[in-house]
Amino acid sequence: MRVLSVFWILIAGTTVFAGNIETIIAPPAGMPQSGQKAEFSVYVHNTGDDTVSVQLPNRLTCRVESDGRTVEAIADAAHPFQEVPAALGKNGFVKGRYAFTVPTGIEGPVRMSVSEFDAVGVMFVVAAAAQPKTQVPDTGGSESPEAYATLDSLFTLYQPYLANLTAYEPMYFLVGTDPSKSKFQISFKYRPMNTEAPLAKGLHFGYTQTSFWDLKSNSAPFKDTSYKPELFFLSPNINSRPSWIKGFFIQTGFQHESNGRDGEFSRSTNFLYAKPVFIFYDPKLGYGLQVAPKMWAYINNDEETNPDLDDYRGYFELEIKLGIPDSFVLGSFFRWADEGASVQLDLTYPIHRFPFNSFDFYLQAQYTNALAESLLNYQERTEAVRLGFSIVR
Repeated sequence: MRVLSVFWILIAGTTVFAGNIETIIAPPAGMPQSGQKAEFSVYVHNTGDDTVSVQLPNRLTCRVESDGRTVEAIADAAHPFQEVPAALGKNGFVKGRYAFTVPTGIEGPVRMSVSEFDAVGVMFVVAAAAQPKTQVPDTGGSESPEAYATLDSLFTLYQPYLANLTAYEPMYFLVGTDPSKSKFQISFKYRPMNTEAPLAKGLHFGYTQTSFWDLKSNSAPFKDTSYKPELFFLSPNINSRPSWIKGFFIQTGFQHESNGRDGEFSRSTNFLYAKPVFIFYDPKLGYGLQVAPKMWAYINNDEETNPDLDDYRGYFELEIKLGIPDSFVLGSFFRWADEGASVQLDLTYPIHRFPFNSFDFYLQAQYTNALAESLLNYQERTEAVRLGFSIVR
């Protein structure tokens, strides 16, 4: 599962002042970077009928938790508050803006709480610290190998666009309980425009490859492979949404799918699609829920080798994912077509939670009962249980 976008949300807290006062903490916008400044907001709202006095402090103590590690950081008010308390009438509120330095070494999903407020913490994602470019000493036209700490640092130095390349769909390797039904998938997306361009944050090239591997036969042949390049636009979080929906995104694009074979075994199709993504989150339990219906229309489908593909694939798919960022996540796909329904269930769990804390991938179990799982045999129903690991879920 792509990383869950539930982290860019407002989370309501509990009463922190006398009277009917509610505190809401808004996490840093976007994805702050480890070791860099980040800003967040605190809202204090009077939910009662009586006027109350509220004095926001000029300094807060933040507790930042990530992967079992807790670090404290001091946040200062962006603009110092007056010593006179604010008088809040019914439904009145006051906002405070604070800035702190994200502790070095903290990255990935984090939870932040504020000691001065008895409020539920907020969760967000911290990006890894940017690697400084190594200064190459003047060696008379030749570069010294000692100028680079690792081969990767030399590689990234000459690959300035590498940061535009990110994971996309789940990536996994799964062996079937019937080895002839094994399967693996790789996927990535690339942002072709830099951050100064108007469409930079939304326009992407995507590529997903799904291979069906017969590990039961002596030569372990690939039974079929689907190649799926696409061009799509993914919106930022849309603000015009009900408050109980924590994230709302829209993805729309054009995708080609083929199996790369010729003659009677050739299969190919194209489609335009739209996919709204809704995010829900329970701050007390830590559970996130993603609901993403996807609708598509076939464009220039191959009418010679797979003319009735729509009878087996349909025009609609519902994706649902439920789980905790650093624990179990259950993903499901439901699809309807004239010839019947299809379902796929994926359960993943991070293996680093086991002893030794050394491996960065997920254990995965997958159950599939679907028509047209592969293009070659799209008229057949596949039922399979697969076990393995994934690096993107």
